[in-house]
Amino acid sequence: MSNFREVSEQLLSGKISIHEHHPFRPSGEFEEIAEGIAVFNWLANFSAVKTADGIVMVDAGMTMDRTDAATMLRRYSPARVSSVIYTQGAVDHVAGMNALAAESAKTRAARPRVVGHRATADRFDRYRRTGSYSRAAYRRTFGQLNAQWPAEFVYPDTYFDHQFNLTAGNHRFECHHARGAGDDQCWIYLPQGKVLFAGDFFIWAAPAAGNPAGPTGYAREWAEALRVMANCGAEVMVPGHGLPIFGAIRIRQVLSETADFLQSIYDQTLTMLNDGAPLELALAEVKPPTMLADRPYLRALYDEPDYIVRNIYRAEGGWYDGMPAHLKPAMAAAQGREVTELAGGVSRMVARAMSHLNGGDLALASHLIDWAYAAAPDDPAVNHARMQIYGARAEQSLALITRGIFRAAAHESASKLGLSLANWKD
Repeated sequence: MSNFREVSEQLLSGKISIHEHHPFRPSGEFEEIAEGIAVFNWLANFSAVKTADGIVMVDAGMTMDRTDAATMLRRYSPARVSSVIYTQGAVDHVAGMNALAAESAKTRAARPRVVGHRATADRFDRYRRTGSYSRAAYRRTFGQLNAQWPAEFVYPDTYFDHQFNLTAGNHRFECHHARGAGDDQCWIYLPQGKVLFAGDFFIWAAPAAGNPAGPTGYAREWAEALRVMANCGAEVMVPGHGLPIFGAIRIRQVLSETADFLQSIYDQTLTMLNDGAPLELALAEVKPPTMLADRPYLRALYDEPDYIVRNIYRAEGGWYDGMPAHLKPAMAAAQGREVTELAGGVSRMVARAMSHLNGGDLALASHLIDWAYAAAPDDPAVNHARMQIYGARAEQSLALITRGIFRAAAHESASKLGLSLANWKD
């Protein structure tokens, strides 16, 4: 078992790369970070706190490779789980609750009380309405993990709006709501151990405030919440993903700098929005501060800064991107046929796309092959080129969301050719 504190400090000091301990590649290990407080490094971390009234868990993880929160917890303690607090309703944080409920039913014990923000129920309702879409989007992003999407969700028994204190024995769990990646997020402070459970407000990566396949994120409110968290006096912080961070100075630094990162993107984007700049110009010009973008905990490993820009435009100004033709566009197939005809046919469009691929301009190559694919979606030459272009884009992308979307496009074309991405060659 690795030492969480040692590895965390090596990551912060730059002695080892964040890619060696990627926050979205769980180790399955657990460790006590303070007396009676264990953290389980899973896809989304979950924690167990021993109290006089039983174990209180913060989040419940999800089932992967037939391993669930109940199985992992019992490697640490056989004690009864009295309560579970959700830091949000995202499936990787809550799906393991099903296993904990099943364990209670098997032993004829009372199911743990579940606490969550009021908007958690809205998220679960949305998951149930959009089950196939949500499952597909999740698996596209985390395709390398055998993560099981739940058929049902355990809704909270106790909801709160702004702030709630859960008392168990002599432990007081101070739950605070703030909007971040979604509107149901909360962070928890445990004064007895000076432990901050940050949830997905901190994930050892650029904040996921612009997921292209998710609901609206809240960059401004997220930055405000981080600043409040930075001043709570924590000496240990458990992030939503990745290893804990130790030391009050380190915690204040990473939270304050993450807030500055978000605030800078928000301020730049809002200025361009108010100046009437189209979205594409903001995407080209808004950049996070260079000194912060290079921090090991602010790399674009999951979301990307330009996705945050898109989301701010959507949240503050609506979905119109400043391009009049996009307001009521022609169907993609009609656009593709027209552009390929102007180009002199599909074969010339494919050749041009491959020329840009070979020249290193993958973005322009993608536009061209998208038009060709819209015009001739079953053409073998089109699909072979599309497979190569989006395969190359996937390989060059570090962010999981980006990589997943590009890889899905490459896989779609590979499937039409009777190939798999594991064995196709140029």
